[in-house]
Amino acid sequence: MWISKKTFVKLGAASCFLFAHMWTSLPVTIAHAQESTNRYEVAGITDPHAFESFFGKLQKWVSKGNKEAIARHVQFPLRVNKDGQSRFIANEKQFDAEYDQIMTEKVRHALQQQDVKQTFVNYQGVMVGSGELWLRQNGDKFVIVAVNL
Repeated sequence: MWISKKTFVKLGAASCFLFAHMWTSLPVTIAHAQESTNRYEVAGITDPHAFESFFGKLQKWVSKGNKEAIARHVQFPLRVNKDGQSRFIANEKQFDAEYDQIMTEKVRHALQQQDVKQTFVNYQGVMVGSGELWLRQNGDKFVIVAVNL
């Protein structure tokens, strides 16, 4: 079947318009897909906005020394690592008693300086600083699971 030059030109123009429309819509589609991804998913965190909100609250609690609020977001037994040795904090009472030895200046500083969107994330959780704190989701709650001194 032969197509006249006039028909070919019309088809070519329509095809170019369709392609141009699809191409200019592509960045919007990609940007939307990137916004809807959960960068914490590999760590088992199901709601990134809730986690980021929790992270900001944790920073405030630590800066104000709110031991009770922090202790409510610790997974016990809490693993505390120092000089190649690990020990475990059994409960909130022990956490409160040993707070200054656990939440040291180095740990507090790492948390205060950390931008939540710049955290390292893997299957073990969300790392704060150079690994001073590790966070993850336990059920419907976000918790501190390890402290490295």
